[in-house]
Amino acid sequence: MKHFMKVNHHSLAYKMQAKPNKTYKDLRQKQKAKISEWMFRAVCEHYQEHGEMPGDEAAEKITARIYDKIKSLAIWVPYDEVHRAFLSKLPRYETRIQEHGIPEAPPPKKKTPATPRKKGRSNKICPNCGRKMKQQFIGLQHCRCGMSWKKGEGFFERSPDMVFALQRRKVGKKIKQCPVIRYRESE
Repeated sequence: MKHFMKVNHHSLAYKMQAKPNKTYKDLRQKQKAKISEWMFRAVCEHYQEHGEMPGDEAAEKITARIYDKIKSLAIWVPYDEVHRAFLSKLPRYETRIQEHGIPEAPPPKKKTPATPRKKGRSNKICPNCGRKMKQQFIGLQHCRCGMSWKKGEGFFERSPDMVFALQRRKVGKKIKQCPVIRYRESE
């Protein structure tokens, strides 16, 4: 007996076979927004190069380029639907360019590699010795040298009569545990 896993993401060929009569309106809002942004950018580039709105031949070439981008993202919609949507948007793009001019291309975003943050790692460093502080409770961290940090208060020096505990407080409808500092009575 063979067990087959259920496929989460279908190929473009499967999507084409499953819904052969899909329309442009059936796409998700995010997909339509991305496609229309590509269309507008392509019209702006054509307008900058030629000084006029794209004609029939240029519109076909632009639609073909955009359709290649759509297929690369595995979005299924027939070519005719994309071309029809492009031709219907073209007059609006023309008025938009005439009223507001060609928008400046946004500078390319630089991706900075994010350092992966592991759970349970302290992000506080002791100002005295430079070591990482250990977390005792959420919002309360300690260092070996006698320094502590509490959320809302900041860094402070521990004294021998301090006791750290969790106190239950009602916040709205929930009961939360918050770290508190109590002091022992000296005998």
